[in-house]
Amino acid sequence: MIIRGFKTAAVAAGIKSDGMLDLALICSETPAVAAAVFTQNFFIAAPLILTRRHLTASGHQVRAVLVNSGNANAATGEAGIHAAQECVEALARGLACDPRDVLVSSTGVIGRPLPVSRIQTAIPDLISSLSPTNIDLLARAIMTTDTVPKIATAEVGGARITGVAKGAGMIHPDMATMLSFVMTDAAVTHPELDAALRYAVHHSFNCISVDGDTSTNDMVVVLANGACGIHPPAGDFREKLREVCTELATAIVRDGE
Repeated sequence: MIIRGFKTAAVAAGIKSDGMLDLALICSETPAVAAAVFTQNFFIAAPLILTRRHLTASGHQVRAVLVNSGNANAATGEAGIHAAQECVEALARGLACDPRDVLVSSTGVIGRPLPVSRIQTAIPDLISSLSPTNIDLLARAIMTTDTVPKIATAEVGGARITGVAKGAGMIHPDMATMLSFVMTDAAVTHPELDAALRYAVHHSFNCISVDGDTSTNDMVVVLANGACGIHPPAGDFREKLREVCTELATAIVRDGE
């Protein structure tokens, strides 16, 4: 399902050793309202620290989300935050937007430096590959131990919602080792979006368990750009977002190690 006003892309940047897709981009043609929930782990990975800062600095207005797999950029200290910032700035230059309007997420091996130069080198190809029909590539690029991509869609009053997720091993209540990115072309205010996301996550991702571990990198982000011009009733939107998150959570459990 094409979500109006959104494009996605994925490339193999050489972060993974097997040559598989490992760098993905979500881009909204206009600033999108963003809401996010993060890991409950005491230790928070560098990408989450930077993303939280950017959400606050931008007033929850987002143009893009940069995601890599194969390297978690966790347990990397201040150097990890600087590495994530360098990647964000390279992307922002390519998109001609403020770096604070870019969120960043990573998943993979913990404790290794992020290969910044490989990511920066791949960004031009990533941007040139942006398309409204690349959702499957996005879902594949964020996979680590997953065996299948995870995608869910729904409609509410003419507005569309599509989400992708990765999980598999190390899944436990409160989103352990799980990433999900949801896009909607509905016109939704930030308070409505934030409340809907928290409700949806509480009734989906926070209910699942595979092996009891926790993670430093968990993140669920939803972006609403209003491109369809429809403002669905808040309750209807909340339920449809829950349906998408529940379908993704179920797919994670089904694919769990």
